[in-house]
Amino acid sequence: MAELQNRWYNAVLQNLPAPPSTTQLVQPAPPVELSDTALWTRGNIVPPASLTFNRQRVESTSFFDAYTTVIQKLSVPESAFVAAIGSVVHQEWLVYVRGLTPQPDEDRLPDVFYTWAMTHHPDIANEGASALRDIVRLRALQRFLCSYQGPPPKPAEYLGGIRELLSVLRSSSSAMISFDSTTTSGDVSGTWTRGVHKDFSGLWSGADQFDTTTARFARSVVTVKAELGAYALWAVNPDPRWYDSSQLHVAYTKQTIPPWASNPRLYWDMAFGEKSGRLQRAIASLIVVERLRSVVTSDAVFSPEDQQVVKAKAAAGLWPFFVPAGDGVTNNADFEGGKLRLETTTSTDRPLVIGAHVLPIARYLGASSTAPRSAESSAERPARRPGRR
Repeated sequence: MAELQNRWYNAVLQNLPAPPSTTQLVQPAPPVELSDTALWTRGNIVPPASLTFNRQRVESTSFFDAYTTVIQKLSVPESAFVAAIGSVVHQEWLVYVRGLTPQPDEDRLPDVFYTWAMTHHPDIANEGASALRDIVRLRALQRFLCSYQGPPPKPAEYLGGIRELLSVLRSSSSAMISFDSTTTSGDVSGTWTRGVHKDFSGLWSGADQFDTTTARFARSVVTVKAELGAYALWAVNPDPRWYDSSQLHVAYTKQTIPPWASNPRLYWDMAFGEKSGRLQRAIASLIVVERLRSVVTSDAVFSPEDQQVVKAKAAAGLWPFFVPAGDGVTNNADFEGGKLRLETTTSTDRPLVIGAHVLPIARYLGASSTAPRSAESSAERPARRPGRR
């Protein structure tokens, strides 16, 4: 089954097309509920380093949660502000600001300082305001992230919602994925994981890849004709109200105090380390389709007992998309002379997320080659990508 999955992966790359440097297939692919929150959940994931991501079998971390953990471990100490303006000027500033009535809100302090400093110490006005702004911005961000904890907890928002996605799909082109297991290469050594599949289903959703019925199917000549009524890439952009790429970039590129409040090496490894880091990767975009019709054939001859098993399990979702029946989805398993034919069809206006484009965190942040080495191994340093904020 691993060999068949490798060949199917390559067929998807060739037909859509999709680059081997970032593409990940997603199992299963149930229709997305028609809500913004449901769509955002599909992108709010730190995916595993695997060409196939089985959402039922492989536990994933929330991108928002991993990001929040990092931000809450950061600190811009008051000493940075003092260092920027000098201790004497700092004392003058404290006397001035304490005498203001009413006291300015924290978020106004950088502007208040700048106005005061331009009159009394213009040579350090810009540098001091910038240092104070860094302190205020981080504290405000940390307070804002705490507001998501609830009760009840709030979902992490992303730019664009389900209406916008449906509009994009309505104007998108159709696509076809044609697959023949005898002519499609199974070599995935040139992919972003160099061929790693952490886990994937067998013939039906939940089936073990070593199941005997699955094994018979995988060893046969398998063909797929998958008609995609609409195909689009959906950018996964965190809402800038909670996501600040500059803060995350600084945390990734430095193992010092600041930006880390304490134990920078420990917390850097917990966030970004290759073996145990919770924020090693991020989803840049989702591969979304609509109006799917997939026909799968196998030249293997299945026993009557195996035929009954496949028919009974078909509703759970069938290879290669594993779309569960219901909500406009039908899964049919038919046999002629014991040979298998699977057909999956979906309705309109219910998009399916069949894959994603995954970036290592360094590339996601546009981190330079000066990113630090973790305690476990060197951080990934792919091509530069502009950071988002």
